[in-house]
Amino acid sequence: MRRRSENKTRLPVVFAAILAACSAAGAASLTNKDDASQTIVVTEGGVKTEFAIAAGETVKLCDDGCFLTLPSGDRAALGGEEAVDIVNGEAVVE
Repeated sequence: MRRRSENKTRLPVVFAAILAACSAAGAASLTNKDDASQTIVVTEGGVKTEFAIAAGETVKLCDDGCFLTLPSGDRAALGGEEAVDIVNGEAVVE
């Protein structure tokens, strides 16, 4: 997983820990910037849901915080308002 800083530098990380205990004011967005569909596992409220996101598609998810698992094995804890891009099968959290 990579996290984009303000200067657009990408730093690789294995696990991005975001304070899921914080109250979420809105849903996170997930955009697949790859040329192929990706299968994502979303764990929200203890319930795991697997779904496919088509190439170029953007979806809203995680109203109250969740965990994402990507095919690459990348995991991210989301509080609710993050923008996540899938690039080369990896997550980039903005």
